[in-house]
Amino acid sequence: MPSEEETASIKALEDKFKAIGLSDKLTAEATKSKLIRVSLDKTIDECPEKIHSDPEVATLLLALATATQKKTYEQRPKVVKAIVDGRLKNSKQVEGMCLISFANLD
Repeated sequence: MPSEEETASIKALEDKFKAIGLSDKLTAEATKSKLIRVSLDKTIDECPEKIHSDPEVATLLLALATATQKKTYEQRPKVVKAIVDGRLKNSKQVEGMCLISFANLD
């Protein structure tokens, strides 16, 4: 059973995830996994600008967070920017960027 502090922390993350446009279902899935919720929180924090509620962008950020949940990617902020800028349009492109060199995003 999570402590009250952990429950409050998870609630704050749920609110943060929903604020970018993540659906209730995807928010629940993201917060269920400690690795994914931490990764998504960091991914959102790496955005160069405030993310307005956009379900498509939110879903792609979740895909990036899921793909990078077990590793540290120094270039993740560049991928985040490409998502926000609309240069990456689907989860296959996001996942592909995690597998190749990030040099193409400059």
